Amino acid sequence: MTIDISTYLWIALGVLVIGSIYLIIEGYKVHKLFAESIVGRLVKTLVVVLLIELYSLGIVCFAFVTLYKRGVWVVLPIVILWIISLLFAIVSVRSAKQQVSGLVK
Repeated sequence: MTIDISTYLWIALGVLVIGSIYLIIEGYKVHKLFAESIVGRLVKTLVVVLLIELYSLGIVCFAFVTLYKRGVWVVLPIVILWIISLLFAIVSVRSAKQQVSGLVK
C-alpha cells in the first residue's frame, strides 16, 4: 500500500490559505485600532513578513516537488513548520488585540 503524501500537502495548503486570511483579518483589526502606535506597526510587520515568507517559500517548494517527485518527503516537514508558525502568529495577534483592547477600556 502506497501513501500519496501529496494529498496531505494539498490539505496543508488549504489550511495555510484559510489561516492566512484569518491572520490578515485579525491583524487588520489590531492595526486599525493602533495604526500609529508601536503595537499597530509591529502587528502589521509581523503579518506582512510572515505571509511573504510563507508564500515565497511555498512557491519554491511547489516547484521542487513538481520537478522532483520524491521531494515531497523533504517539503512535508517544512509545511508542518509553516502551519506551526502561522498558528503561533495568529495566537500572538489575538493576544495583542485582547491585551490592547483591555488597556483601552
